[in-house]
Amino acid sequence: MDFKKINSLTKYPSILTYHELGERGRLTNGLSDSKGFSDSDDVFVYEKVDGENSRIILFKNNHNEIDYLIGSREELLYAKGDRIGNPYGNIAEFLKPLVERIIDDISLENDWALSVIYQESYGGKTKAAKNYTESKTQGYRVFDVFSLKQDEFDTLLELPLEKIAEWRDHGNQPFYDEVEKKRFVENMELEFAPLLDTVKGSEFPISLENTFSLLKKFESTIVGIDASGKSEGIIVRTSDRGRIRKIRFEDYERTFRK
Repeated sequence: MDFKKINSLTKYPSILTYHELGERGRLTNGLSDSKGFSDSDDVFVYEKVDGENSRIILFKNNHNEIDYLIGSREELLYAKGDRIGNPYGNIAEFLKPLVERIIDDISLENDWALSVIYQESYGGKTKAAKNYTESKTQGYRVFDVFSLKQDEFDTLLELPLEKIAEWRDHGNQPFYDEVEKKRFVENMELEFAPLLDTVKGSEFPISLENTFSLLKKFESTIVGIDASGKSEGIIVRTSDRGRIRKIRFEDYERTFRK
């Protein structure tokens, strides 16, 4: 198994800010890519949990057994059987018991070859831990999932690394829609990033001021472990994830600071 290729095809794509970033990190009045939400869109508003982006990568090996990798946003940290070992952020050590439990619950009969579960690993020793825990307890929240069938997976693994990166950067990772994601997370009994609200695209704010006013409604985190501090912000997305944007307190507070 080519771990470099798997690492590339499972990296989580960067998310644009809702308003475009301008000079000195201040937001402009324009929307990123000059696009907002369509009037008919249902816009799902999730809390943006402030921690370390991490990945659980499940795949079937040549013996038709479930194998797995654990990664941070940029690199693979652990492979089942200690084939890779990297203690970064305590991510792998924290997630290993969860993964072992997941693979006991997943059927080998289903038509999948690779599944990737993305979550924010937070609390612990992360920079914003004080907003979630007083005891340095670590937690996780799932926010996205995608799967590949065997023929899709095989085709990707035959490509050179640069073509895999191009496939990923062009938004071709087949993320689950809201219904599929909810079903997967609930079936696996996983902790998920909290859905705060659903807003029609026609009612979603466009101006900086109105967007900041919306953001302020979600100022306190609702995923505190043994503390409840400030939220990092929100993630807003359509059901099919065709449009997804981040709206962070840091960006709007900097923009409106005199």
